[in-house]
Amino acid sequence: MSLVVDKHVSVAMRDGTVLAADVYRTEGAEPCSTVLIRTPYSKDDPTHVNTWINVLRAAESGWAVVVQDVRGRFRSGGTFVPFAHEADDGADTIAWVREQPWSDGYVGMVGGSYVGITQWLAATRAPEGLLGIVPACTADDVTTGWMYEEQNLTFGFLAHWASVLVASSTNLSPEARARAATLVQDVTDNRYRTFDDLVEAAGDLAPYLPDWRDRSGKIAGPEAAGRVRVPALVIAGWFDIFGPGAVASYPRREAAGTRHPHDRLLAGPWAHGLTGGWFPGRTYGPAASFDALDPTRLQLGWFETLRDGGPVAADPVTVFVMGADEWRSFSAWPPQEARLVEVPLRVDGSRHALVSAEPVPTIGGRTFFPGYKVAANAGPRPQGPLGERDDVVALVSDPLPEDTDVLGGITCRLAVASDAPTMVVVKLSTADHDGDMVLLAEGSSRTANAGQGETISVDLGPTAMRLPRGTRLSLTVAASDFPRLEDGPRAGLSVLEQAPVLHLDVV
Repeated sequence: MSLVVDKHVSVAMRDGTVLAADVYRTEGAEPCSTVLIRTPYSKDDPTHVNTWINVLRAAESGWAVVVQDVRGRFRSGGTFVPFAHEADDGADTIAWVREQPWSDGYVGMVGGSYVGITQWLAATRAPEGLLGIVPACTADDVTTGWMYEEQNLTFGFLAHWASVLVASSTNLSPEARARAATLVQDVTDNRYRTFDDLVEAAGDLAPYLPDWRDRSGKIAGPEAAGRVRVPALVIAGWFDIFGPGAVASYPRREAAGTRHPHDRLLAGPWAHGLTGGWFPGRTYGPAASFDALDPTRLQLGWFETLRDGGPVAADPVTVFVMGADEWRSFSAWPPQEARLVEVPLRVDGSRHALVSAEPVPTIGGRTFFPGYKVAANAGPRPQGPLGERDDVVALVSDPLPEDTDVLGGITCRLAVASDAPTMVVVKLSTADHDGDMVLLAEGSSRTANAGQGETISVDLGPTAMRLPRGTRLSLTVAASDFPRLEDGPRAGLSVLEQAPVLHLDVV
């Protein structure tokens, strides 16, 4: 078998802009189906290109693979504006693929993060020949899944991502490249505290940044999963920055009436950039690794099922249950057999969180910071230092009376009062016999009033975990979480006497 690699192939878009692509295919073969990867991170970077699927193995398996630089990045023409052109450019690229003599007219899209949302956006155009999409570790809604957690800007992610995009730009002058290097270092050193600081520092290096504050949906239409009818195999990580948005896209299709019988959901104990199932201080075993699932065969097999009219999976949802450290499959998400369990909480110490000189620091969780590829500050990290602060309120549960499998969502309901409208950050941890707290889930909301009590519900996101009998659940409540969230004005915060509770989906 001989493989042909056609480098830097020109692909014209509807407005005349020419994008560059590499085509991998078997020499002299009959027309075949195509895997399409559209990336802002360079089609010429083999480590990146092979993150989610082995390109050469796919070609050896009888598929053509097209890897394309998106508009304005690396070898492609035009101007890069995140999200703005991906729907039309994706549809135009699929149409181009179908016209090639080596194509049988069928196209499947794969890839993670921004490469994942290029799939959702292209699929909103319903291009002919699109078999299905495999968006990995991404969210289908730019506003609620990328820019914001509830009403709070996901500052740490946006700052690091913007610095990565700027630093990897290929058309910078020497002066601009020096400014880009300064931006990267300042983001790494947490010198910017607010999004306005970041916008001012980036300036014309990232002219699209101001639009990221917009919540109207003009950047890209909202909730693409509810507007897409092609099948989707969604891949998510419990500790991924896009985890909640990725998982939400699966039931969202059911609610919108766009659910396809071949839709699937796969979620594991992964962070953004790290899918090995291990973190400093915690490993979930070799079976937890994404590579252990043979992802190339998994994705190609799913596409072949779609193309060839194969059977629908009886249990299309597969999740890794942390604590039990095993994979389990279900017919729906949350599982149909899940029941809502209420866990009462009590304040452990002072009810009042004071205003400190520095914000409460982010320790692990769903983050995207420098060093993310080795989970430098991500995942299930000990939260002990937070308990020593006077700007944090601690809550704790009684020991659980039995082993508890939490599979679905987690919500914390509590009554709070603040000196001024402020964010409310809730982090859920286990509390072991030594008092150590290891992070399980997190979320945030905002108070609307000043000086009076109000009841809020904080969504801590989806998960799958086993909590052994006797486990105590510990929560911290604070008015900041930096650099994960923007360090805006902070206010004193009190948890009121009305009993706070956790709501868990339990199987």
